Amino acid sequence: MAIIGYFAEKWKLGRIDFGKILLLCFAIIFPVTHSYAVQKNEPKLVFEPRCFTDILSKNFNIECEDVNVNDLTAMIEEEIKNSPIGKPTIDTLIIRNLSIENGKLSQNWINTTIFRISVLEIHSAKTNSIENKAFVGYAFENLHYLHLRDMKIDTLEEGTFEGLKSLAALDLSGLEVNHINENALKFVAPRLELLFVNSMVLPFNPTNLTGTVDLPRISATVMSINRMSNIDSRSFAQISNIKTVYLNWNEIESIDCGTFQKMTSMDQLSLNSNQLTTLDPCVFGDEIISNLKPYTLNLARNKWNCDCDLDWLKQLKIDNKVSDYPTCASHSDLPFEDVDFCEEEDLK
Repeated sequence: MAIIGYFAEKWKLGRIDFGKILLLCFAIIFPVTHSYAVQKNEPKLVFEPRCFTDILSKNFNIECEDVNVNDLTAMIEEEIKNSPIGKPTIDTLIIRNLSIENGKLSQNWINTTIFRISVLEIHSAKTNSIENKAFVGYAFENLHYLHLRDMKIDTLEEGTFEGLKSLAALDLSGLEVNHINENALKFVAPRLELLFVNSMVLPFNPTNLTGTVDLPRISATVMSINRMSNIDSRSFAQISNIKTVYLNWNEIESIDCGTFQKMTSMDQLSLNSNQLTTLDPCVFGDEIISNLKPYTLNLARNKWNCDCDLDWLKQLKIDNKVSDYPTCASHSDLPFEDVDFCEEEDLK
């Protein structure tokens, strides 16, 4: 909550500190979860639907738990009415365990002219689909951060996010999505700056989400703890102005030539904790490699085969372009600097 509050406030002021993005990433990648142990002969815990104001926050934040979607708007409006700090804009609205009839989040699921929402988090909604234009309406006109987590959605449609004209950050971590329409980000693409896709339940291909729609303002994306073995060259072709890319803790074995060739503004690329054994310089291209800033790359905890074809990557480490400490699986996990990558060729 503190991180989201910080983020929301900084966004309003127009001062995003990208040094704090990493903190936000950890909050996303390692979310705190709660479980309740129920003994065989004990009754199950039953929770009363409720909405309440977070009185410990400096912002006006409301949390709703175990609420039916048909009652949600009225309960939020009642909370605003009764709260001493109530105001027309809710800084953060968190909804947990939302019950939805027929499993479809439909249009007008929040139907109000009383309040607007700046940050919206929906956790564990009992849903299987989101209707097109579900986020159209007064409440969502100024929404700049949307987090959908632990939900089952058959398809992210072209119109899923229609209406979110102010959306700057989208978090789809922990979703189970069967299909992603190639234009799923069409309506939020012009303003979107941050994209988080972590811990997807099903295998995830970045191209399905980012490969066809131009995303001119994206500055950072975190796509971690997903099941993807290859990154193809279309994955980031539409987000050339990006500065920060986290692809750590995936199962990446290969990256196609040209994948990062347009990332002329890149400050941070994390590929650590994957299954990479080698990397062709064509993945970046000569121009990107020659202009890499110090400590741009994270490459540790892969299975690097340190032969002469990979010697260019060792040189990047020597030149301080690599910020962590990659090791050679082919040489008993010795650090790059301690291995002669062209040793076999020297012996010939």
